[in-house]
Amino acid sequence: MKYLLLISLTSFRRSLKPLLLSRPFSIFILSVLFTQIAFNMMYIALIFRVFSITSSSFAVSMLILTVLLPQVVLSFVGGIVADLQNKKYILIIGNILRAIIILPLIGQVDSIMLVYLIALGISIVTQFYVPAEAPLIPYLVEKKDLLVANSIFGVCLFGSTLIGYVLAGPIIQAYTHLGAFLLIAILYSIAAIFGLFIPRQRKGEDGEVYSEAVVRRSLREEIYNLYKLLRYTKIAGSSFFLLAFSQIVILILANLVPSYAETVLKVKVEQLSLLIFAPAAFGMIVSAFCIALLFKTYDKNKLMTIGVFMSGITLICFPGISKIVDLTIVQSLNTLRFIDISATSLVPIFAAIAGFANALIFVPSQTVIQEIVPESSRAKLFGLLYALIGAVSLIPVIITGGIADVFGVKYVLLLLGCIIIGIGCVRVKFNHD
Repeated sequence: MKYLLLISLTSFRRSLKPLLLSRPFSIFILSVLFTQIAFNMMYIALIFRVFSITSSSFAVSMLILTVLLPQVVLSFVGGIVADLQNKKYILIIGNILRAIIILPLIGQVDSIMLVYLIALGISIVTQFYVPAEAPLIPYLVEKKDLLVANSIFGVCLFGSTLIGYVLAGPIIQAYTHLGAFLLIAILYSIAAIFGLFIPRQRKGEDGEVYSEAVVRRSLREEIYNLYKLLRYTKIAGSSFFLLAFSQIVILILANLVPSYAETVLKVKVEQLSLLIFAPAAFGMIVSAFCIALLFKTYDKNKLMTIGVFMSGITLICFPGISKIVDLTIVQSLNTLRFIDISATSLVPIFAAIAGFANALIFVPSQTVIQEIVPESSRAKLFGLLYALIGAVSLIPVIITGGIADVFGVKYVLLLLGCIIIGIGCVRVKFNHD
């Protein structure tokens, strides 16, 4: 086992080195890295900004709704545009536009509507940027290097999420929101500069040319194909549900954690980067590596079910974290000199477990769909799939924000945890039958 693992790692390292030394690919990766760090910092900074202005979970729900709407409406259209235009220029223009759009937030902005408008503008641009990003890879590397290139790209995405989440809070605390948004604009600008040095696609590499009639027909066909896939393929329907579900849980938690920080943990919202967001992202990275190295032959349905139960149990623990700290056994451990168990020390652990569990749902469910969807229509179908995921996410995000403001964030987390465990029980019965 160890010998095979050593051979695999050696082979991976040998294939990794030429790619990192490849100027076109390394420039592309640097552009992606700066872009994703900026985007993830911006997402957290916007949530913190809205909550600092309103102290309302419902207001944060409206922010997330503003970000989701363009995904629902434009995700598929963005994929078509990316096929029509040169992808390099979409990346450059996309980063420049986002750097410009965010500039008003560098001033002292207390208008919640202006924050929403800026979030909407950035989200609209992002729907055209994202479909042009990953499809550039086949133009930059040889076919035999695609697997490793996509692995590097994936690590870059996960790593930038972790970096962006970690940096957002401390930078806001040190330099206020103004400094954070200025840094985000600079990062987008650096990404655009790197984009200038990405090789231009050769003429004829932009894919099929779509007329308006072809676009309409393509959309109808993909909707019908998706319906058939989800309606008549049992595992595909279940995987789609869990894929959407994992994203909904992430959005709901992003909506609720500012209120959780103030009402339960009694800490500043800006501290959430290190307390919750970074550990959760770290847990997702660890889970993704475990799935790739240890669980790759394990039944995907079972992995998803384990992830569902882990998510539910972890969310139930969050509201009762103060009671856990008050347990006799915990208090006894705290009498030891080298142990200090508190709410703020337990939260990062639970956040990491929640991230680990979410990846157990997300990675296998997405893999199942990738295996079932024909390669010829995979890109467009996934664009439509994520548009539907965005649509499915809208109502739960809005409802949970309003309920949290009325009844308290503890009750929402407890209810959400119970619902998730209920879904896990249904899955066990469904798979058993």
